Amino acid sequence: PPQEVENGHSSSESKKEKVGTSPESTLTIEGEMFKLNGTLFDMWGIRVASAAYKEEYTEVLISNLDVYKSYGINTVTVFYMGSSGGYSDPFNANGTGWIDTGVRNRMRKIIRECNIRGMVVIVGIFYQRSDKPSLKNWRAVQEAVKTVARELSQGSRNVIANIANEQNSNRYSRLPWSRVRNPDDLIKLCQIFKTVAPDIPVGGGGYDHEKNIVIGRSKHVDALLWDTKGPENSKLLYDRFKKARVRSIPMVNVECFGGWTRRFTKGIFNTAKGRKKYLDEADRCQAQPGLYFFFHSCPWYQGASVGGRNRFDVGGAGIQNDPGVRWYLEHVRKIRLLPLPPKLN
Repeated sequence: PPQEVENGHSSSESKKEKVGTSPESTLTIEGEMFKLNGTLFDMWGIRVASAAYKEEYTEVLISNLDVYKSYGINTVTVFYMGSSGGYSDPFNANGTGWIDTGVRNRMRKIIRECNIRGMVVIVGIFYQRSDKPSLKNWRAVQEAVKTVARELSQGSRNVIANIANEQNSNRYSRLPWSRVRNPDDLIKLCQIFKTVAPDIPVGGGGYDHEKNIVIGRSKHVDALLWDTKGPENSKLLYDRFKKARVRSIPMVNVECFGGWTRRFTKGIFNTAKGRKKYLDEADRCQAQPGLYFFFHSCPWYQGASVGGRNRFDVGGAGIQNDPGVRWYLEHVRKIRLLPLPPKLN
């Protein structure tokens, strides 16, 4: 396999390692609905944004994909630049390649393993933090989008590209890719992506919902990939977007509740009211076609950001002596009318 290099490409890179090695899946969009290989795909996701940051994270996530799938979770979202649970700029200065091929290769592995299981990956590009940005300017940022588009075009199409995490975040302001905060610039990046990878869906969004409306109205955006900052009601936001004439495209809450989730430390969801926020959101999305929901817990999946460790297993009941997120997965299984996972039968 390709080796990590400081600059440029490894000698074996010309062989163009495929993202998927099993029969390639293809995700498409028809109106507000997703289809995988032509069959309706009811998307249920989790945010594991830093899973490609380290080999350890990638391996633990992959080892748990079958468990997630057994509960009805069929999509993960991962960023090339990571998240608060671990982040970097893996692109070279001009955006035409990678200075950290490890991140690229681990993303390939995640996509491949999800493809094998009939799962989807929302592949994010830009994050609002970087201690040592490599990309030197906006032109390089545009080239990085092309680099990702070429990369994703090489293999299984069980992917959606997400241009930027929380695109309206003020933290972008000091970074070379700060213009993603401008909806017109983000839409332009979607256009650039589609010139290279016209058959791969692309989108973006954030938690500034007026900006989400602008993004969602654009014909160059295939899916509105937005966030909620705190326990907002996704169904009310869906209705707001529709009333504001957002196009008939999937509306995906790719990061529910944001930093609000920090209150549930170490996988302990110790208030019935807090749990109910998650469960109510799941119920709303189950009831509303075209609205999709990704579970997020900063202390669990991005625990390194709060003095803990990133967890990609499902854990347990979310209580003091049995921390974890399995309680939420069990709710998804029930509302999706799925059988008990084999180990629980």
